Amino acid sequence: MWFDNLNIPGRKKPLKIYHRIVYFFILALTSVLALSFLMVFFFARQLILNENQSTMIRFNDYVINTIDENRSLLLSLPTDKRLEVISEKIYPYVKDNSLIAYRLSDNAGHIYQSSEILNDLLTADNLDKYNFHFFEFSFDDQNKNQTISVNSLRYNQTEYYYVGSYYVLEDGNIIYIQIVKNLHDSYVFMTTLFVLMVSISILGLVAIIIIGIYGTKHTLKPLIEISETAKNITENNLNIRIEETGNKDELDQLIISLNQMIQKLESAFNNQKRFASDASHELRIPLTVIQGYIDILADWGKNDPQLRDESIEAIRDEIQGMNKMVEDLLLITRIENNYYSTDFKVLDISLILEKIYYQCRMIDPDHEYELKTCEHAFVRGNEGLVIQAIRGLIDNSRKYTETGGTITLICNVRDQKINEITISDSGCGIPNSELAKIKERFYRINHDRSRATGGTGLGLSIIDSIVTIHHGELIITSELNQGTNVSILLKNY
Repeated sequence: MWFDNLNIPGRKKPLKIYHRIVYFFILALTSVLALSFLMVFFFARQLILNENQSTMIRFNDYVINTIDENRSLLLSLPTDKRLEVISEKIYPYVKDNSLIAYRLSDNAGHIYQSSEILNDLLTADNLDKYNFHFFEFSFDDQNKNQTISVNSLRYNQTEYYYVGSYYVLEDGNIIYIQIVKNLHDSYVFMTTLFVLMVSISILGLVAIIIIGIYGTKHTLKPLIEISETAKNITENNLNIRIEETGNKDELDQLIISLNQMIQKLESAFNNQKRFASDASHELRIPLTVIQGYIDILADWGKNDPQLRDESIEAIRDEIQGMNKMVEDLLLITRIENNYYSTDFKVLDISLILEKIYYQCRMIDPDHEYELKTCEHAFVRGNEGLVIQAIRGLIDNSRKYTETGGTITLICNVRDQKINEITISDSGCGIPNSELAKIKERFYRINHDRSRATGGTGLGLSIIDSIVTIHHGELIITSELNQGTNVSILLKNY
């Protein structure tokens, strides 16, 4: 963030997120407040000045209308009486507008003015520097409706508005009109408004800072708690969970996700520990056997060919078993790391199952094989892995089904969405207490610890991993002495 690029003396590290949010919040709201202040102030200023101009124009129109309405009377009077009559007519308007001063004069040299300040203000030198004329607008029968503009001038640190015009009578006499309005009160009001708005802005800025600091602290409190909780989490202490805020907002979603991640980590670490323990246990047995035969060979087998051959054969068997275990573990790792996901293609499960069915009948005459419902079922997956999973389930059924028993293969489609592959047998079955653990690595049922049938305990783990990367589900149901049903559920392509 650009805050990190600020060259603040004494700061060596980037700003924390708390400070970033506070600074951004303060700067953003301060900018909005300042912009609002400027807009309101200049709008109010323009409104006040426009109103003053309108007042000047209205007063000028009023004077012109007064002269026009009393034109006959003025023509009947001597020229030295006319200005006084006009001033009497407009006096009611002027007395209510004390900031307006005016001067009336004519071409005969007669002058009437409402204020003495006009003698100093309305001088040629004073007005010429503003580049406007004394009398810009004329009025007679032809141009009474002309548009009047207002000029401004400054005298003795005070601003004034000025309008100059004249009215031509039928007898050739001209009445000159000069109107001045003092803007002192308006500028005092605008200054007061400016000071008031600045004061309000400062108070608002202080409030923004306080609210920003408090609001950010309150908002980021769950994040701070998450950080503190994360510091206490280690591989030996993964049972800690972050407490939700209860607001059901984005932070709660983050906390839920983190708790799920911690739970997965805990499960992964537990599985890793159990895997390391089980793997070391499974490897210790063949290594112990090998070490035993080596000791026998060293002590008695040198001169006994039969014992030597038996020992070598036993060592070979144990090494082959260890190789099989290592290969199975590598296969699981590759599957879980999506090593085979690039080879996915559309497969017809019914054709695969039918092919495996005929192969099993040929190589295993000791069991009866049945291929029941076999509908066309299309999935997207790796053909080799799918075949390996199905064969693995059939091998398990063959191991635990007595000679002459039946192994049934079924493939059907549920609601045109889910493809179900089922391998069922009439074997010895699995206790209900063992079903939840049967997919774990190296897990073998207690009565099945013999290497002749039990293997390495990785078969179902491999099958479960294959099903998982195909986004499917492995379901196992069984009853003792009644047989086992294993189903693979895969989404229809």
